[in-house]
Parts: sequence; structure tokens; C-alpha cells
Amino acid sequence: MATTFLGAVLLLASPGVVLSAEGPGRPDQRLDVAWVLISAALVMMMQVGFMLLEAGMVRSRNSINVAQKNVLDFVFAIVSFAAIGFMFAFGSSWVLPLGLDGRFFFLSDLDGWQATFFVFQVMFCGTAATIVSGAVAERMALTAYVIGTIVLSALIYPFFVHWAWGNALGGNDGVFLGNLGFVDFAGSTVVHATGGWISLAACLIIGPRVGRFDENGRPVRIAGHNPILSMAGGMLLFVGWIGFNGGSTLAVTPDVGRIILNTVLAGAVGTCTGYLIGYWRDGVVLPEKSLCGMLGGLVAVTAGCHVLGGAGAAAIGFVGSAAAVYGNHLLETRFRIDDAVGAVGVHAFAGVVGTLGLAVLAPAELLPAGGTFAQLQVQALGVAVNFVWCFGLGCAFFYLLNRVMKIRVSREAEDIGLNVVEHASRMGVGHVEEAITGLLNGTVGLSQRLPVVAGDEAEKLTGLFNRLMDSIEAEECHKHRLEEMTREIEETERVTALANATFEAILIHRDGWILDCNEQLVKLMGLPVDQIIGSRMSDYLSDESWETVFSAIREDRQGGYEIEIRLPGGRRVAVEARGRDIVYRGEKARVGCLVDLTERKEAERRIRHLAQHDPLTGLPNRGLFNEYLARTADIADSRRSVALILVDLDRFKDINDIHGHPAGDVVIRETARRLSDLIGRQDVAARLGGDEFAVILNNVVFESQLEDFCRRIVAAFGEPFDIGFGQKVSGSVSVGGALCPIHAAEGEDLFACADVALYQAKNSGRNTWFVFRPGMNAEIERRRELEVELKLAIERGEFELHLQPRVDTVAGEVTSYEALLRWPHPERGFIGPAEFIQVAEASGNIVEIGAWVIREACRLLAEELPDHHISINVSPVQFRHPGFIEMLGENVRRSGVRPEQIELEITESVLIDDDRRAQQILKGLKRMGFGIALDDFGTGYSSLSYLSRYPFDTIKLDRRFVANLGVVDSAEVIVRTIIDLGRGLGMKVVAEGVETIDEAVFLVASGCSEIQGFLFGEPQPVGRVQRWCDPLLMADLRGRIVAADADRIALGNLSARGQSESAVLASASWA
Repeated sequence: MATTFLGAVLLLASPGVVLSAEGPGRPDQRLDVAWVLISAALVMMMQVGFMLLEAGMVRSRNSINVAQKNVLDFVFAIVSFAAIGFMFAFGSSWVLPLGLDGRFFFLSDLDGWQATFFVFQVMFCGTAATIVSGAVAERMALTAYVIGTIVLSALIYPFFVHWAWGNALGGNDGVFLGNLGFVDFAGSTVVHATGGWISLAACLIIGPRVGRFDENGRPVRIAGHNPILSMAGGMLLFVGWIGFNGGSTLAVTPDVGRIILNTVLAGAVGTCTGYLIGYWRDGVVLPEKSLCGMLGGLVAVTAGCHVLGGAGAAAIGFVGSAAAVYGNHLLETRFRIDDAVGAVGVHAFAGVVGTLGLAVLAPAELLPAGGTFAQLQVQALGVAVNFVWCFGLGCAFFYLLNRVMKIRVSREAEDIGLNVVEHASRMGVGHVEEAITGLLNGTVGLSQRLPVVAGDEAEKLTGLFNRLMDSIEAEECHKHRLEEMTREIEETERVTALANATFEAILIHRDGWILDCNEQLVKLMGLPVDQIIGSRMSDYLSDESWETVFSAIREDRQGGYEIEIRLPGGRRVAVEARGRDIVYRGEKARVGCLVDLTERKEAERRIRHLAQHDPLTGLPNRGLFNEYLARTADIADSRRSVALILVDLDRFKDINDIHGHPAGDVVIRETARRLSDLIGRQDVAARLGGDEFAVILNNVVFESQLEDFCRRIVAAFGEPFDIGFGQKVSGSVSVGGALCPIHAAEGEDLFACADVALYQAKNSGRNTWFVFRPGMNAEIERRRELEVELKLAIERGEFELHLQPRVDTVAGEVTSYEALLRWPHPERGFIGPAEFIQVAEASGNIVEIGAWVIREACRLLAEELPDHHISINVSPVQFRHPGFIEMLGENVRRSGVRPEQIELEITESVLIDDDRRAQQILKGLKRMGFGIALDDFGTGYSSLSYLSRYPFDTIKLDRRFVANLGVVDSAEVIVRTIIDLGRGLGMKVVAEGVETIDEAVFLVASGCSEIQGFLFGEPQPVGRVQRWCDPLLMADLRGRIVAADADRIALGNLSARGQSESAVLASASWA
């Protein structure tokens, strides 16, 4: 209970909870600590994301400065928050507006859990601080920025944190927003809007960048130098946000998954919204618009990710994204505010929208203020206080700081770039590009050289340029030498041209030394050409391959042979080699031709793999599995058995029929994954075909190991399958297992034993498992024989439809019948439904049998009982069959009966398997006019929920409740409650299994709509069925009702006894 309560406080109050002063000792507490620290690491990774995003969104001449500010604001925020900020934020305040607690001053006395809490919170402080760096990029002096970071981290941020989250480490009267019920789960306002409003204040004080607005005041887009860097930063922020929001639970609870889901969903919707708005407004997709939308969605959902549903999170992501994009547009076009990375719109505007929006979109019962409007008022107060405090104090601080020192760099420094001005560093290769341009334009002579600065990123390129100039100058000085070499070069080029014209790798060698090669050999070897030429062939060959090549040279072998060459890094590549002697540059040499066999070898490997593995799942197929089984069966002995487990997906055909084959493929792949996750390295899982899988377990010592594994397989498939598009389908498996050599010594015999056990599982209701037992064959053979005889019974028309009357308690007459299937076997006599219905469902014959029942019921209504109604039991298998509704409609049309004369009885098992499809089918049947009854009501675990979700006309009270009347004390209360519930919902209530007059008297007096049982007639063929009630029985029943208690039936005592008027009318009618 304590854990549950603490979780509720976590989710509704703040990212902090009232923490124990003792460090966590229990395993769950240690897990909570680990989760918080992992989340803190993810949030810390967001600092890298902010650095990459902001550095990429500014010009390259300022990117080093932006990155430096990101690093410094993070570390100065840590030191400032550790010194006094943490104390101000979470220390005991009594009635003060800030915390003052000596234990937290410079973290002097923290226990382990409080230290963990500090690590997580200091990351939030660092996030708030780093927001400002992007907004003021390219113009604020580094020193001024660091001072601003210290003030934000030590004073502005901690004070507001105390007002909103100060109860995290103990109750405080100074936490006026938190005590009012202000909800900001992970800091849309506390963290992001705080940084956003301070950014706005800084931008107002320092002004826009040079060239940001033209002479008419129109904004000029200054594109960042590296959108890819910005996108990478954005993705890191997306990932880090999982820790930002998920870690704010401060505990590993089931809500973590929902929080992360809402975070990811809002971020994705925000990104899509930013993309669409940008494309609609600009006609092109500017990278910053998508990033702005993504971050706006993430910021907005941060306030209420713990209480929002999926639709609410998507809506918040949409609104937050729009607020961020349009907010930034408004700032630059209307107010001429230059925010270099759009931090104000993303963090301030989206943060406010998210904080207010949760009051509207979250369920009212989850809001601490007690209602949507009341919560909205509290949220609005928190947002207003945050704006006044952060923006007001931010403006005052930067104004005063600007009076003391220049917080903006000079125009000249801005033109040069802060990389050089503040860091004496250069980024990029622009000076090299200018030198090359001058060389091409003829404005630079051959004596031009660039200074090489050690450690500069262009150091290597500058050196290469100087070497190029050296080479050009040297070539000009020695042209006559080139003329002398022309003939030799022309000859070489002819050979090289011919070699490069082929698709094969060519090399020319003499005495084992490589003289020349073509481009294909360079690609094959992965080495520069100058490294290959002049090296020994043996350097790239194993001893065995070199011996093969040497032998081929000695024998002047021209046919192909296979060798292996060694590539850099140690990788070996198989090639086919050929060679012959040639004359090269006037001397004898040998040309070699190499054909890369990698693709051929890979194709052969893939062909073998495809021949032995299932292409959909990648598991071994039946052929390869049989080889494994034969080998493992041969080595099994009495000490180490081998287990074979066969697994069948239950009702897989229904998934294909209802959801389509792509959904079926998803289920098959997920089945393979779940089985693979269960087995060990020495075990084998395979797909035998269709929905059939198999597993071989090695080194099984005890039979209980096999039983445990089978049990784990069934449990693993308790989770539904996610088939995409927000749909999930329930799944289950039937499992059969056998041991070698205990049950069989040969692979084929072992497979047969496991198959017998599987059959037993499938015929025991599915979703279960069996291990082979001696004698199991006999039972299965009996069921198989019954299955064959069922088919013959359908062909021969051996089934009969018996009818049992249902008596209307108001009219006292037989008004309807329940159709009950009977099978008079020509040799074995009557076979009860309990014996053959389950077999019919397992074999699929129930669909054809059910169709016959409906045809026969329609015939009886048309020919024998035109003024009555018949209720028909519908099997779950038949209900799920794709042509069920069409078959019903066709039979009604052919027979001429009205759909209103037919009532279809279903059990809740029909509804459990596929809730959405069940609703569609039932609504379709209702539109056609059929009545719907919920059979065996009260026996399922969720029957009550079905009454409000499905269009039932009738509920049938299970016979077990009727049989308990007069036997179990609570039976009368339960029965009367169910009857009152049904009548209150406007449904008929039919009681089954009424066998005594006392039961009938109680049911009539309680207001039951209809009663059915042996008291009024046994199920009979239509020729012998009762058309009316026995007069003597009715007279006796009337007398008992009158004698029971006339006062209880009288209308004057209705309120005291809780009877309805209809119940009294029914009793009066019988009397």
C-alpha cells in the first residue's frame, strides 16, 4: 500500500517525492536508484544534443564559441546548484519563500538516496541553463554568459523550483504552488519555460545579430552551417528526453512505460506538425522547422506525460509544436527579436501550452485540484508566476550587468567570428579555398605558400596545398624531364587503359614484385595504388596460397585456380586467379587476373541457408530440424535426455481471415522471436510450416525441466500480438512435449510422441500443454474416431434439434423455445453435446453443424412454430467465421421468418478473443433484427462490463445459481440482484435449470422475465414438444405464489422489499 500511495504522489505532484532519509536497501529501492541514475545519464546526454543542435544552427565562425558556452554553462550550473541552488530549491523553508537547510549547503550532509536525487535534479538545472546559450548565440560575450549562468542556476531557477517542487524532500509551507496542486511533472514550466523566459530577456537586452533584419525590418534567414549536426543533436535530445520524463517518476513503476510512450508520441506528432507547418508556410522543408516542432512537442508533453492518454499526448504534441513554430515566427516578424535557435518559442511558449493543456486533456479524476477548471486556474497561476519571476528578474539582471560590463561583443568581433576573437581558434578550410581560387584565377603566383599552424584542423590540408604548389613549381622547372619520360608513360598508359577496361583485378609482377595494377585491384585490396606497387605478392598471400601461385608461375599454368588474399585488417577474400607471361617495358613479366569470389561464395551460402531455413522467421525449416533431431536423438542417454516440444498457434487461421495475411506474418515472426528468447544457446527452435513450431532442448536431466519449459512457453504467449496500426490480437499456443530416450529412442518415434501430447493439448481447450504419457494414444484415437464419425454424421444428417420451452412469467404461457442439438448415433446411441461439441470445435466441423442448426431452426419457425421464438446457441468458432452474418441473413430470407423470431445465445468467450470484431458483428446482427442473449451470465470474471459495452437484449441466469436456491444462503440475494440489474438495463432475464416449484415461485416473485427447465418440459423433438403449460402445474404454482406471502407481493410494500412493479405484476398474473 505504501508503495502504491507513493507512486500516486509521484505521478500527480512533481518529479520528486518525499524521500526516506535512509538510503535504499531493498532490491526494488536499488532498482529505483539505478533507474534514476540511468535517467540522469540520459538527461546529461541531452547536453550533447543541445551542443550539437546549437553549434549546427549557427555559422561555422561561431560554432566553437557556442559549443564552449554549452560546456561551461553545464559545469557552472552544477557547481552553483551544488553550492546553494539545491538548498534553496529543496531545503526546509517553513514559511520562507526559499529553502534554508544546512545539510544541503554545498551538499554537506546527503544520504545515498538524496545524492541520487541531486544528480537527477542538477541535470534539470543544467538543461534550464543551456537553453539560453542558443538564443544569444553569435553575439554575447562568453564571460557575461557565464555570469548569467551562475545567477540562473544559483538563484532564479532554484527559487521557482522551491515554489513548485519544494516538497520533494519533505513538506514545506513555502511551496505555495505545489501545495495548491500545481502539476508540472518533469518541468515544462519549471525547467523549460524558466530557460525560455530568461532567453527572451537576454535577447531583448543584447539586441539582434548584424544583418538579421534588413533596412525595412524584415527578418533575414541566417542558415546554420551544418543542418546534419543540428539534426543529430535533435535526435540525441529525443533519446535523452526518455530519461528526462521517464526518470521523473524516481522509481521503476508500471507508469514508466506510459510516460515514455507519451513522450515519444508527442515528439513524433510535434515533428510531423513542424514539418507540415514549415512546408505549408515556406513551400520547402527548412530543417529548423521540423526540429522546432519536435522539441515543442517534447517540451509540451513534459508537464503532463504521467496523466495523459495516447490521444492527449498526441494533441499536446501538436499544440506544443504549433506554439513553438508560430511563437518564433511572431517574435521575429512582429517584435523583431532575434533568437538564434528559436529557444523562446520551443521552451517558453510550448512549455506554457503544455502546462495549461494538461488541465484540459488529462482525466479530471487524476487532477489534484479536483476538476478541469479548478486545475486550469492553478496551472495559469503557476505559469504567470514563472513568467513574472524569470522574465522580470532576467531583464533586470541583464540590464544591470550590461551597465557594469559589455555583454555583447563588438560589430568587428561579430564579423570576424567568436571562434577567433574569444578562442583564437579557426574552424573550417576557408583560407585554403581562397588560396586555390586565387591560383585558378591567376592572381596568385607559384610561390604562394600558406602558413601551417600546428593543431589546426586545416593543418593537413594546408600542408597538402603547399606540397601541391611545390609539385607544380617543380614540374615547371623540369618540363624537359617529363618530355623524356613521355614514351615510357604512353606505353604504360596503353597497358593500364586495357587493364582498367576490364571488370577484373589486374596486376603485373616480376619475380614476385608488383610493378603495376589497375583500379579494380586497388578497390579489391582497399589500399592506395602507391602502396601496392613496389610491394611483394607474398605480403598479401598465406603460405599455402603463395605456394599455389609460385607453382602456377613455374608451370606457366594459364587455367584458373582458387587462392585467398589477405586484406588490411586481417580479412581474407577468396579469388580465382589466372596468369600468363608478357613483355612489359621491354622486359619479361607476368600479368595476373583476379576475380573476387565473395559474392559467389555469399550466394552459395545464402542458397544453402534458404534451402534449410524458413524465409519469414529465419528459423531452421523442417528438413534441417529433422537433421538436428536425428543427431541429438543418437547421442541422448539415460543421464542426459533430449526433449522435443511441438508448438501450435491456436486459431491462427482466424487471425489470417480477420486481419489479413500481413498480420499473420507479424504473428509468425513474433512467435519465432518469443520461442528464440526462451531457449538456450545449445537448444534449437524451428518452424515446421504454417503455424507449427518445434523446439529441441538438450541436456535435460529431469522431466520437470520439460514441464517447466512447456509452462513458460504457454505463459510467454499470454501477451497479445501487436500487428500494427494500433491493433493487438490475443494469441495462445498448444504445446506437446516428449523425452528421448524415456518416451522414444528414435527421432521419428519421439516426434510421434510429442505430436500425441500436442493433440491432447489442442483437444483440452487449447492454451495449455501436455507431456507425453503412456496410454495417451488411446484417448486421442478415440477423439479422432469421434471426429471422423462427426463428418459422417453431417453427411448422413444424423443430428436432431430438440426444443425446450421457455415460459413467460407475466403471461404464464410458453412463448419461446431454446434449440438444443442432439446426436442419436446409429450404433452408440445418444452422444451428449458435452462429448462431441468440443471435438467439433477443435476440428472446425462446428461451423457446418452450426449452419445446419440455423437452417433447421428457421424451418421449424416457418412450418411448425410461426407464432413463437427460438433461441440458438452460437459457438465461438462459428461466431468468428467470416461468413457467419451472411449465412444467417440467407437462411432467414429463404425460410421467410422474421429475424426478430430468432435469438442468438453467446458466451463471454466469444468476446474475449477479439473485442473489436465482436462489437462489429453484434451491431450488425442487431441492425438485421436478431435478438442477442448473453448465456451463462454470472460465471465469467468480467460479465458486468459486457452488459454496458455490447447490445444484449437478454441475459440468461446460469443454472448453477438456480440450483443453489434454498441451499446456499447467499443464492437468493445473488439471483435477485442479477434480475434487478437486468431489468434496470432494460433486458429480459431468463432463468435456466428450473426443476422445482419452490424455485419457480421465487423466480416469479423476484421479477424474472422467463423461466426454463425440466419443471415445465424436457427438450423434445418438435412433434412432442409442449406448446402450453400443464394446467395442474400452473394451478399448484399459483396457489403457492398466493400462499407464499400476499403482503410481499402487494404494491404497498414495494419500497421495503425492493421489488419492481413489473415483478408484482408478474406475481399477480400467476396468482
